[in-house]
Amino acid sequence: MSERRFALVDFTYSGKTGRLRLDEAGRTHLLPRAVAHAATKRELVAKQRPPHWTPPSIFRPPEVLTEVEVNEAEAELKALQRHALEVVDPDKGV
Repeated sequence: MSERRFALVDFTYSGKTGRLRLDEAGRTHLLPRAVAHAATKRELVAKQRPPHWTPPSIFRPPEVLTEVEVNEAEAELKALQRHALEVVDPDKGV
């Protein structure tokens, strides 16, 4: 599953095929959920363009989203999904 995100800065990450991907600031990109989650945590992307956003300097090198960060975000998303699907027992008050 993928999510659309607006890139606030240039950043790179490894795709599923192992190829390095560059997402450019100022554009909306379709990202895998784990990448979108990890990039949002690092404030590299937003759901939409902020009202007073200005492009970063062309001299600023791209941020690097590591494979470790993406894997951690994927594990976090899976844990959140498991938690959301848990059956709540009204007798226990949970």
